[in-house]
Amino acid sequence: MSAFMKKNLLQLKEKVTRSACRMVVVACFATPVFAQNVSSVVLTDENQKRIELAVWKYAIDTPFLMETIAWIHDLTKNTRESAAIAELSRLEFMRAQLEFDRDYRIQLFERSIVTADRALMMNPNDVRGLFWKAAAMGKMAESSGILNALRMLRPMEELLLKVVELDERYENAGAHRALGRMYHKLPGFPVSFGSNQKALAHLKRAHELFPEDVITRAFYAELLYDIGRKHEAREHADFVLTTPIAEEDALEFAEYVNIALGVVKKTSGSNIRLGNY
Repeated sequence: MSAFMKKNLLQLKEKVTRSACRMVVVACFATPVFAQNVSSVVLTDENQKRIELAVWKYAIDTPFLMETIAWIHDLTKNTRESAAIAELSRLEFMRAQLEFDRDYRIQLFERSIVTADRALMMNPNDVRGLFWKAAAMGKMAESSGILNALRMLRPMEELLLKVVELDERYENAGAHRALGRMYHKLPGFPVSFGSNQKALAHLKRAHELFPEDVITRAFYAELLYDIGRKHEAREHADFVLTTPIAEEDALEFAEYVNIALGVVKKTSGSNIRLGNY
């Protein structure tokens, strides 16, 4: 998430935390800004801001996330606005990330996919729907065993390549990032379709588009180490470990910090001081 967006969300957070604003939020459910029956546009600027705030704070304010899911679910019941439905899929994905029970977590990711499919039925080129469906499939693949994982990999690749074609910048070049990780971690032919060459192309492009993105830098560091470019790998790993991480991002970013730490350990350790996370 960009610094500019976080600044805006922090400003929104300050408003929401005031007691008067709590009353306004409740009242807004019946006003033209939020009410679908008054306006055909569900994904207004104000609605998008609320969604972004819920996504950013999902790991530390689960009640607000659940509140937002229920709210957008009601707003999108009868809409033909694919982007709004895709945002519901995104929120459902965040909810699933928080679930510890494996079976229920898989069910929640399935729910996110069903919602994304609903958006894609209305608009097959909805970038948000394509991306969050692929993301949910990836998480299901992690949790549901090797056979299901193999079954989902090619469809995931197709979805992500379509996102790259339509809007390669979406979600901080998230499709490039995910493809790079997939190609890096999968075995190559004839077992699967992994390719370090393809991985390098996608992660390099993601880094070019969003050089400050911690997730991209962590994935890039590990790939560069594995292909023998250890000095570059270490530079990216050090960047991850020295980047201050907000409390709201700590749970999600812990995985990427660990990846960077792994690269550091393999490149002779470090006296580096970790960023705040």
